[in-house]
Amino acid sequence: MSGPDRTAKIIRALREVDGRSSARLIWPPPPYYEYQGEPPQAGEPALLTFTDGGKATGLVQAFLPEHEILKFLPENGHSAVTIAFSSLLTVQLIEPVRIEAHTLPDGVNLLTPSDRQPFSVTLADSSMLEGETAGHVQAMCGLFLFVPHSGKGVLRWFLPSHAVRASRIGKPIGELLIEEQAASAENVSEALEHQKQLRSRRLGEYLTAYQIVSPEQLAAALKAQRAQPAQKLGETLVELGFLTQAELEEALAIEARDRSVPLGQILADTGVVDIEIVHSVMAKKLGIPVVDLGKFRPAPEALKRLPAAMANRYRVVPLAEAENGLVIAIDDPIRIERLEEVRFVAGSKLIPVVARASDIRQALESAYGQPADADITARWPVQENIDISELTLRLSSESAAEDSQEAQAPATDSTLVRLVNKMILDAFEQKASDIHIEVNPTGRMVRVRLRKDGALVNYLEIPARFRSAVVSRLKVMSQLDISERRKPQEGKISFRRYGPLDVELRITTIPTSNGLEDVVIRVLAAATPKPIDEIGFEPEEVATLRRLISRPHGLFLVCGPTGSGKTTTLHSLLAHLNTSEVKIWTAEDPIEIVQAGLRQVQMNAKIGWSFAAAMKSFMRADPDVIMVGEMRDAETTKIVIEASLTGHLVLSTLHTNSAPESVVRLLDLGMDPFNFADALLGVLAQRLVRRLCMQCRVKREPSARELEELAAEYCEGTALEPAAVLDRWRLEKPSLYQGKGCKDCDRTGYKGRLAIYELMVADAAVKRLIQTRAPVSEISAAALANGMRTLKQDGINKVLRGFTDMREVRAV
Repeated sequence: MSGPDRTAKIIRALREVDGRSSARLIWPPPPYYEYQGEPPQAGEPALLTFTDGGKATGLVQAFLPEHEILKFLPENGHSAVTIAFSSLLTVQLIEPVRIEAHTLPDGVNLLTPSDRQPFSVTLADSSMLEGETAGHVQAMCGLFLFVPHSGKGVLRWFLPSHAVRASRIGKPIGELLIEEQAASAENVSEALEHQKQLRSRRLGEYLTAYQIVSPEQLAAALKAQRAQPAQKLGETLVELGFLTQAELEEALAIEARDRSVPLGQILADTGVVDIEIVHSVMAKKLGIPVVDLGKFRPAPEALKRLPAAMANRYRVVPLAEAENGLVIAIDDPIRIERLEEVRFVAGSKLIPVVARASDIRQALESAYGQPADADITARWPVQENIDISELTLRLSSESAAEDSQEAQAPATDSTLVRLVNKMILDAFEQKASDIHIEVNPTGRMVRVRLRKDGALVNYLEIPARFRSAVVSRLKVMSQLDISERRKPQEGKISFRRYGPLDVELRITTIPTSNGLEDVVIRVLAAATPKPIDEIGFEPEEVATLRRLISRPHGLFLVCGPTGSGKTTTLHSLLAHLNTSEVKIWTAEDPIEIVQAGLRQVQMNAKIGWSFAAAMKSFMRADPDVIMVGEMRDAETTKIVIEASLTGHLVLSTLHTNSAPESVVRLLDLGMDPFNFADALLGVLAQRLVRRLCMQCRVKREPSARELEELAAEYCEGTALEPAAVLDRWRLEKPSLYQGKGCKDCDRTGYKGRLAIYELMVADAAVKRLIQTRAPVSEISAAALANGMRTLKQDGINKVLRGFTDMREVRAV
């Protein structure tokens, strides 16, 4: 990469870090271990040693090994500075951290690693570092060491690659084998001599030994090379036509691997020691446990986490799901950094263990039904259950040849068609409510994110060349105008025409800069209504709700922002009313929940079939109960109030922030305050918060300060005194909970959502205030005096009961 390109890349990386609200330091843990606790938000205290002999103390705020820079706030400094690795000799984080070995499932027979290995490193300034380390990580950017602290935990050291002149970690394999009495000193000496010969073997010897070229061809090439002494032997062989360039590169790569045949492998191949003994010694040296795949069968749920193509490409076998990650078997523990893509696809931390290469090959064939050395990426199944990562990899290979040209919209069953289908299938299976397809300018990947439990999570990146084709494909599926890119469009997809699911999708395209378009897809998955007493209401609120909706006429409203669960709550209320004696009409756009017994009507604005038009028709269709999906305008609102005053129970939704605000909003639409006050039964405001995962949540005792802050928030906007609430809580001794993260919740700490509510009953006091057009504050005070709990109060109650946490409550 040229100087200007590298500088621009670094600047982009720093802007990305600066743009984060809380940039954290990501430091690799030692193999087979994980850190305990959270890193400090401000940064890690550190001592930096520079190549010019200088030293500095302060906080490391960001560590970017891929760009070989870090952000450092010097002690007593006012702003952070950017430091390149090239100017550093050592980076020492001076605060110890606790590490803990990964917890592995029962049945994984391991040769356990030793806790510590000795190390010796000679630096570029000829100084030497010596000591013990609890494992190490050798990356392209440098060496990470983990020095045991006198107390508990380890100190983390980083030595940039340019600063390390020589290093030795752990005792040599030969020495360890002699200590284990697995090999004699003579055996080890012979093996070392054989290894030395392998390292000194020339390319020509390798090519003839493996019959890549004949001895005659090699002699001709050497003769020709003598006439051109500046030319390398490999280049001469290619020039004479004895080798292709690809064959030469492959030969050079294999020859390089031959030169680094491990000593233990040489001893095993010559029959001096058993391979299991070599693995045991490797476990002690490298700090990575060893598994015998001949005695362990991989778990089916673990195999599903990785597609066959990726497992074969990287020679990894998923073994089991542990509480803190995915256990994988590898044959080369030195190159753990190659597993970054595997970690991304698996969606969790990886716990590497070592196994024999032959065992891994056999396990892959047994698990995935095909030889490990087959060209997996050349064979792609047509079925829709192909993994999304395999489709993306193939799409990347298809786009590599013509990266500068935009792919056209596919008309047949291409890889892109299957990728779009799989994207929708995965969103449905993962219970995502929305798919966000974010198209970027040339050179940047198309990002796809899923909204799961109310939060957006990264799902996929698609090659930039296919950005227009993805959008066009979705337009074709939803019957939108492919050529129109200047204005937004809305459409629907009945996915049963394209895949195995009977699911409806609502699609919106939005023009962005540079003539591009983003797409948002709402997944309208079929759902079933829950009983009223199972959706998060307190027992007294359930009784109040049943009393209100049992009235023969009146208006009951459910309010909240988009995506707050209003429709789900309405259908739960309708399910309570849905009996053979009651006629219920619903006007919805779209129909998200289907109930037998309801007469559900889909709105269609293109033909004038609106909520107001549906209400007029319902009034002539002998209804008992009417549900209107949304009161969007004055006409609909007026008809709804008239219907509720003429002997019908009407339920509807409104986009407002609180129950008292709904009253003022409807009066602002021009409703008669006396008619509205007579019709109103109650208003329910709600929000959705993420529920803590019940499998991994942990209890902790709140501090006195936390309780005081909670009490102040609980009483905000009410007549309650924080001191009285605090006294009651102290008697109850409440606990707070937080999600630790496990496989059941995708390591997020949350699983599912629940609603928090604010139920305002339209009693006589509230009705009088409505008739006089009183402000929101007076209506709210009257409702609170009548026993209403605010949204914040209901949320805090559910926090204290361990259902969610205050971060979620404050977020909504």
